Amino acid sequence: MGDQLVVMRFDETGKPGTDLPTDTVVRHLRELFDDDPELDLPMADGDIVELERTGSRAGLDGFVYVGSSGIQRVVIEFNDTSWDEPVEGFRQEIRRWLEALVALAAETDARLFDVADPDTTNLTTSRALDLLAPTIPPDA
Repeated sequence: MGDQLVVMRFDETGKPGTDLPTDTVVRHLRELFDDDPELDLPMADGDIVELERTGSRAGLDGFVYVGSSGIQRVVIEFNDTSWDEPVEGFRQEIRRWLEALVALAAETDARLFDVADPDTTNLTTSRALDLLAPTIPPDA
């Protein structure tokens, strides 16, 4: 299991907020998952749409949670398929995908955060890269 990032809206009290617009979410997810046919299927309240992509170094698993008026949240799991290789290759491959998630969060007034630390502030591309693929090992 890899690291999971979430795009989701919150209200002023910190509780889950309004749903994200489906068309905006799907447009940004196409940048991550290309032409995954799951993105073309009808989405109904309560559905969980599963997406998958394997790159040369990284793997992505996406979970789109559909709400009553749009998308409740998007969860993306990142996996490094070559842990024994230098981290720079992994960082290079996931940068574009992280930029798409940052853009989705910004366009929809949502937050991008690590599922393991939901209280963190909205992640930027560079902070997400450092979280998912640190250049300095944690034990250093």
